[in-house]
Amino acid sequence: MKAFHYTALGADGRRHRGLSYAAEAATLRDRLVDARLHPLAIRPALLQHQGQLRLSEAEAARLGRDLAQLMTSGMALAQALSLLEARETPRVSAIAREVRQRLIAGEPLSKALEVAGGTPARFLQALARGGETSGRQSEVLAAGARSLTATDQLKKRLTTLCIYPAFVILVAFGSIAIYAYAVLPSLEPAFEGMGGDIPAQTQAVLTFGAVVRLLMPILGLMAGGLAIALTLSSHVRRIGGDLVARLLMRGKRSPMRDFVFANLSSRLAVMLQAGVPLAPAWRLAREPVTIASLSRALAAQDERLMEGVRLSEVLRRVPGCPPDLIHYVLMGEQSGQISKALNDGSASLASRAQEAIERLLSVLTPLVIIVVGGMVGLITMMVFQGLLAVGDAVAM
Repeated sequence: MKAFHYTALGADGRRHRGLSYAAEAATLRDRLVDARLHPLAIRPALLQHQGQLRLSEAEAARLGRDLAQLMTSGMALAQALSLLEARETPRVSAIAREVRQRLIAGEPLSKALEVAGGTPARFLQALARGGETSGRQSEVLAAGARSLTATDQLKKRLTTLCIYPAFVILVAFGSIAIYAYAVLPSLEPAFEGMGGDIPAQTQAVLTFGAVVRLLMPILGLMAGGLAIALTLSSHVRRIGGDLVARLLMRGKRSPMRDFVFANLSSRLAVMLQAGVPLAPAWRLAREPVTIASLSRALAAQDERLMEGVRLSEVLRRVPGCPPDLIHYVLMGEQSGQISKALNDGSASLASRAQEAIERLLSVLTPLVIIVVGGMVGLITMMVFQGLLAVGDAVAM
């Protein structure tokens, strides 16, 4: 679907402006007419392309929670979606509209939700399939919404923690760029004609500035091209995201690995609590995993679970699975409370991932400040040594 800005005239003579999603402008026009609005202007929004609408964790959590609440009150699913169309943001409203139309056409909720893209949307689809399997749709959606909310809060917390170090690093690059483009070029004429009398360290600083001025535009163009490719191509985003995730999952105590397996165990706990058998619950819980190598490793365990192999033994065969999660699952199998054990393991892994990132950033931020301050001070000292050498040459 595409995004359109529209201006329409209401029955009361007032102008209505807004953003809406539709396959074509004609579809939006007909929809406005059905709402008793006279379209005056419909134009495509900038920087968009045809494709699936994506849900964030917060939007998916709100959609699942609201649907569960309305269904619990006795409202039919199509009626609940119709109500949400008028309450949600334009993107979520468009998704709710398409889902409702598919439901009316006879599709189940899990199939109808395929109009939305992204990992949170895939989790909603898995929740819907779990609800259809267990017959407890509202309970599954409510539990899944809580899981999505916890994931969203953790992501926002980690993003907030990364803002200050990112700002410091940008300031560091800005300081180096200012020295390379403004300070050093203005001092180079003072060293002309000195030949080999310039101190070696000062010459090194001048050479460093020349290299930075040569490479920075090239790096800037490469970064801009990469940003454009990531913005316009979902294939590039998928490949880049998988590569970055695989790099971040290296190491025995990778926060990224803890974060991914925390989400997996949380989803699996939701399915088991809803009464979905272990093997189907595993398939539904692993579907939203987008890291290609890990997704293949998880999918390879489907048949073993169908054969009755215990979950703890299956997790041992998954490369990179945190030993703590295996321990929680093993204790849950022995106590008969595997869903609670999965929830506890998920909370433990998520907490450890956040703690590891906080610890890393608490060391990285002052380290970057010290390195940048040292570089600026060293460059300044070397430049002044060259200026003193110029002064001595003039005095002689």
